[in-house]
Amino acid sequence: MGKGLRIAVVGPIYGGSLPIAGYCVAALRNLGHEVEFIDNSVHSEFYLSIDGVTKSKPHRDILRLKFEEFASEAAMARIVPFKPDLVLALAQAPLQGTALACLREQGIATAFWFVEDFRHMGYWKVAASQYDYFFTIQKGEFFDRLRNVGARNAAFLPMAASAEIHRKMELSPEERRDFGSDVSFVGAGYYNRRKLFEGLVDLDFRIWGNEWGSCPALRGVLQRDGARVTTEDSVKIFNAARININLHSSAYHEGVNPHGDFVNPRTFEIPGCGGFQLVDSRSHLGDFFEIGREVICFDSLGDLREKIAHYLAHPGEREAVAERGRQRVLRDHTYERRMEAMIDFVVRNGFVPPWKAMREREDPDRLIGEAGPETDLGRYLARFANARSLKLDDVVREIRSERGELSRVERIFLALNAIGR
Repeated sequence: MGKGLRIAVVGPIYGGSLPIAGYCVAALRNLGHEVEFIDNSVHSEFYLSIDGVTKSKPHRDILRLKFEEFASEAAMARIVPFKPDLVLALAQAPLQGTALACLREQGIATAFWFVEDFRHMGYWKVAASQYDYFFTIQKGEFFDRLRNVGARNAAFLPMAASAEIHRKMELSPEERRDFGSDVSFVGAGYYNRRKLFEGLVDLDFRIWGNEWGSCPALRGVLQRDGARVTTEDSVKIFNAARININLHSSAYHEGVNPHGDFVNPRTFEIPGCGGFQLVDSRSHLGDFFEIGREVICFDSLGDLREKIAHYLAHPGEREAVAERGRQRVLRDHTYERRMEAMIDFVVRNGFVPPWKAMREREDPDRLIGEAGPETDLGRYLARFANARSLKLDDVVREIRSERGELSRVERIFLALNAIGR
C-alpha cells in the first residue's frame, strides 16, 4: 500500500467476537498503519446490568437504545479528533446511523466486518447500507441479500488467526495436566453440540466454555462449571489436547450442519497453535486448507469416533497434519493477510488513499506543533486546527479569499505555491 493510513477501529461491547477487534488493531499496526482503538468492552458491565433494572421488556429495550446512543456518541468523541482516513467497525459495534452519516459528510470512509452467521443475526439488514464497505464471512446467497438491502461494496473476508496469540508453546507439566486430554472442545453449548457430544462421554473428553447448564449428560466432562474460557486458556487447551474437536454451531441440527457455509475462527486458531483438529465438513473449507493433509474433517458422530480412534493410535500422522496446518495458517490465514485484503478491496472500490488524493496533505496539529504554537507560522496555522488535513492549496485558497495587506507568513506561502507550480 505504501504509506500508512489513519484507521479508527470500533469494537463491540461484549461477546465472542470481542477479541477479533484487538487482533485487527494489532495486525493493522504491524502493517504500518496508525490505529485508534475504541474498545467498547469498558461499557459491558453497565450494558449487561440493564436486564436487572426492570422486568419490563419495553423499558429494557428503551434503556438499551439510550445506552447505545451514548456509546455511539462516546465513540464519535474519540473518532473525530483522531481524524481517520477509515473507520472499521466489527460485529455489534455501537455506531448508529446518525454517526455514520456524520462521518460520511466529513469524507471519512467506513467499513464493517460482519463476523457472524447472517441467518442467525439479522442486524446486517440495516447496517449493510449504512457503511461504505461491508465485509462478510459468508458469500453466495448472502451477497444476493446484501444487494437487495442496498449494500454498496460487499466482499468476502474470512476469519483468521493471530500469529502473536495463537502460537505453538511449551507447556509446563502442571499446565498439561490442567488443560490436556485425549479429546477437547472449546466453545458455547449450542443445540447440535449438546446432542453430538453425548456420544463422546465415554472418552477422555473435556468440554470448555459456557451455556452448557441444561445438559446433565455432559456434566461429567464440562470443565470449571461452564465458565467462559479466556483467550489465554484456549491457547493452552489447543496446545495441550491430543485432538481438538471443532464443531460449528447450529441451533437446529442434531450434529453436523450439512449446509454449513462459513468457517469459524477456531478453524484457524487451533492449527495456528500447532494443535490437531477434527472439524465438521464445511462447503468452503477446501478454499483454506488441503483437506486430508492440512486438516481432517468428519460428517457424523460415527465418522468422528472412528477418526478419534485412528489419530489417537497414530500420533505421527496427527502431528504431521497439525504442522502442515500451522504452516498454512502462518502463510495465508493471519489477520495481517486479512487486513491487507480489506484495504486492497476498499482502494479498488472508490477509496482514495490520502497520499494519492492530496498534494502534500498534512496533519494541521502536527504542523502547528512543529512550527511552535507561539510563532508567527504556528499562530497562522492555528486557523486550520479543526481541519482533518491540510495542503498548500488549502492555505493559498484561504489567503486569496481575504482582503488587506499580506503578512510575511502569507507571502511565503504564496511564493512556495508559485515555485511548486
